[in-house]
Amino acid sequence: MLKIAVCDDNHYLCIEIEQVILDYSIQCNIKIDIEVFYDGKELINYIENQHSFDLIFLDIELKTTTGIEVGTTLRKKMDDYITKIVFISSKTGYERQLFDVQPLNFLDKPIDKEKILNCIDLSLKLLDKEKKKLKYKVGKEYKQIAFQDILYFENKLRKVKITTLNGTDEFYGTLAIVKSQLPNIFLTTHNSYIVNYNYIKKISGDSILMINEMIIPISKRNLKDIQQFQIQFLKEFRNIN
Repeated sequence: MLKIAVCDDNHYLCIEIEQVILDYSIQCNIKIDIEVFYDGKELINYIENQHSFDLIFLDIELKTTTGIEVGTTLRKKMDDYITKIVFISSKTGYERQLFDVQPLNFLDKPIDKEKILNCIDLSLKLLDKEKKKLKYKVGKEYKQIAFQDILYFENKLRKVKITTLNGTDEFYGTLAIVKSQLPNIFLTTHNSYIVNYNYIKKISGDSILMINEMIIPISKRNLKDIQQFQIQFLKEFRNIN
């Protein structure tokens, strides 16, 4: 089941988006749970009370708080880098402000139905990839962990150290072999590190700050690749023009 939230202080727009999603659910035979909010604080309070969403359609120009503030709260204060956010606005020029919030997309008003459907399709594809798992062996025990739970990998001589949302582990292998099994959301920043882009808190100069406050170096050789990935990430996956 896909959990979607729609947050906009325009009731008619909420109804419009909700209907598009419901039609999509029936047409594609996908179970979708939709919650509608007319205020950003109401949405945050709902999430803080142990609720979660896979995808949020979020208006930027809300009355009591901005959509950017809601997105920042979700990412920075609640450490939620998994929920996909699609920002909605009648204005342009927010691209740079939205970068740290890592939006899935940015939709202009009036809303294009096909773009809403494209956002849902992309969310489903990304969620499907994130649910896949890395398999590795520790001693005689075989283990597996979901890609979405992995923060980064570190080279430790003949071993690989894996840091996850729940702790760390080590196994024999190389980063090259690990990288061949990973989706492209994982970036090689240095000969000794591979990081999950979803859990990057900040990129500055020659280092990356992860959400667990770990600082990871970026080599000169990899810096250009990371910068190009960021640009491509915004253009192709986020469709922000």
